[in-house]
Amino acid sequence: MMITADHHQVVKNNEVPAVGYWFDPTDKELIMDYLFHKVHGNPLPSTTAVKECDVYGDSRAWKGLFEALEEDTLYFFTRWKKRTEKGKSIDRATDSSTWNGQQGDKEKFCYNDNHQMVHIGSRHNFSFIPKEGIQETCCTWVMHEYRLDGCLLDQNNNSLAYGDAKDLIIN
Repeated sequence: MMITADHHQVVKNNEVPAVGYWFDPTDKELIMDYLFHKVHGNPLPSTTAVKECDVYGDSRAWKGLFEALEEDTLYFFTRWKKRTEKGKSIDRATDSSTWNGQQGDKEKFCYNDNHQMVHIGSRHNFSFIPKEGIQETCCTWVMHEYRLDGCLLDQNNNSLAYGDAKDLIIN
């Protein structure tokens, strides 16, 4: 969803936003309108707002997008890399760095049709730490990683965003 500074006008139908519009979604919108639809293969509200990028691969790929687009915040879909094939641990190392977790998960909630608060997902923040000997010249990178949880789990109580599905990253 693209919204104006006063959060009243919305750009729909995957249109390129007009001058003065920017992508400024809430946590709920990121989880419900983007991550949930991406995981289930449903159409997204915008096909240009969130890009596909291997955040845990070559860091030059996502850094290049920041430079090319001259933005300080971008939204990515990326796949988690498991440390082992059957394990639950996620490998957040890249070619030249690692993403270190800050604090714990922050659970995200919204109201359902019965006006009850339900758990829909979680957000975890990570700091970009260059490997020893790698000089980071730009700035400090922070990633906000979103995951489907709670009422958005599948029938087997597995997170739909875990492992084979998508993960939403915001740098």
